[in-house]
Amino acid sequence: MTKEKRNNIFKIILFAAIALAILIAACAMMKPKKWFDEKLIQNRNSRAIQMMEQPDNTIDILNIGDSLSTAGFTPMELWRKQGYTSFNIGADGLRMAEAYYAVIEACEKQSPKYLMIESLYMFRYSLTQDMQMVLSQPLYHTFPFLRYHSIWRFMIDGPGVMIYHRGYTVNENVGEYEGDPGYMDLDLEEGNRVTIPAFNSYYFDRIKDFCDKRGIKIVLYSMPSASNYNWDRIEQVQAFAKEKGVDYVDLNQVADQIGIDWEWDTNDGGDHMNLTGATKVTTYFGNYFRDKGDLTDHRGDPHYSDWDEELVEYDQLVKEMDGKSFQDIWKEKKDKEWDEKYKKNDTTQNQNKDGSNQ
Repeated sequence: MTKEKRNNIFKIILFAAIALAILIAACAMMKPKKWFDEKLIQNRNSRAIQMMEQPDNTIDILNIGDSLSTAGFTPMELWRKQGYTSFNIGADGLRMAEAYYAVIEACEKQSPKYLMIESLYMFRYSLTQDMQMVLSQPLYHTFPFLRYHSIWRFMIDGPGVMIYHRGYTVNENVGEYEGDPGYMDLDLEEGNRVTIPAFNSYYFDRIKDFCDKRGIKIVLYSMPSASNYNWDRIEQVQAFAKEKGVDYVDLNQVADQIGIDWEWDTNDGGDHMNLTGATKVTTYFGNYFRDKGDLTDHRGDPHYSDWDEELVEYDQLVKEMDGKSFQDIWKEKKDKEWDEKYKKNDTTQNQNKDGSNQ
């Protein structure tokens, strides 16, 4: 090997070592919990950060899925009705590789007895996006700087408005479903998968293997959603659950029993549940887990007093939201900032005009 080649190799190694040292130092400076508390983390990482703040071994149930799951399950109502502790660890547009690492991360300090998995995201697959997740997720969970690199946007825009209650955000919007009440018999829109891809089945097996080793029972379920479910998909999930040996609960078939009112319980025309819909779904699951008989009612236990305190805050927030979502509140905030900026600029211009006329 020539001296020039040795020098080039040395330069490459030195550059990689310096880059790694900078990355490690940057990761050490990350303060995700502090930033979450200051509402500077409001993106898909927010639930993971709030999960980090939970006291060790205090969560009975984890709930994961895409926006159907996070919009349709409210842990504070489960606490109110049954005294079970739970947490939403999903994200909008969740993908299977993300879900796998989210479960591992959530169980670092927790020993839940159940993992609820909403089924819709298991139909989602894109070669490009999922391969990106396969490559990025291990790095994100090893080097926090990469995961939270977009924090600068919120530092410029200012704090957000979202308030998370164990991974749930209150949405009191009402968007009536005006479609066919027999939506389960309809075909889905073109482009929506009705089979579960092998890639997603593989990651489900990884999640199940992780849970089996820790004694975590999986409950696969389908949220009431006129926009996303029909018999083709439900039958696919039923067969999938049977193949994997996990329990399955389809809430679409028992929507009437739950009391879902498609005029009032959805926030966007039959896609996602709003607060009233989520409360009904959560009540149903509370009874479901009560009948299982292996969870403890923690109400009255001083070690869980923070749940009682948060329930008061949750109820106050519900009262204050008064038919709104956080998207509405964010728009109101931006409109107010714009109006104040416009008035300030208008006042300055008038003062300048007055000064020039003197």
